[in-house]
Amino acid sequence: MMKTTSITFLFLILMLTGCRKDPAIVKGFYESIHFIREGGGQIEFTLTPTDNSDKFNAVVTRFGISDSTIQITVDINIDNKSAISLMDQAMNNQIQINGDFKQSTLLAGTWAYIYLVTDKKETEVTNTELRNSILQLEQLIRDKI
Repeated sequence: MMKTTSITFLFLILMLTGCRKDPAIVKGFYESIHFIREGGGQIEFTLTPTDNSDKFNAVVTRFGISDSTIQITVDINIDNKSAISLMDQAMNNQIQINGDFKQSTLLAGTWAYIYLVTDKKETEVTNTELRNSILQLEQLIRDKI
């Protein structure tokens, strides 16, 4: 009887410690978005809001295999307004930036890393809806280069 109770108790402890807990909601106020595409089509840039609510800034620091500094001002229009709106909400503590996105671990391919930045500290965006929205902005930046 004692042996069965001990085994049951041990099994219960193992079950409870192995349970996955929901991740804490990550939100906050951020200064910029840092985007890195590695593998095919390499690009790295930072997005920041401007004083003019109809525009945002992008500074490209890597394009292809070259380090560069290209400054772009992008007008907000009907085509990119929803993506910009989500970006703005994420930077201003209005939506969760963490989620269930997991980066591929394949050895070949292309990977996009997206971070919200404050005080030089980067927090990775894993909210799939937000990531997809920012990925739309990647093409917009590429078109401007």
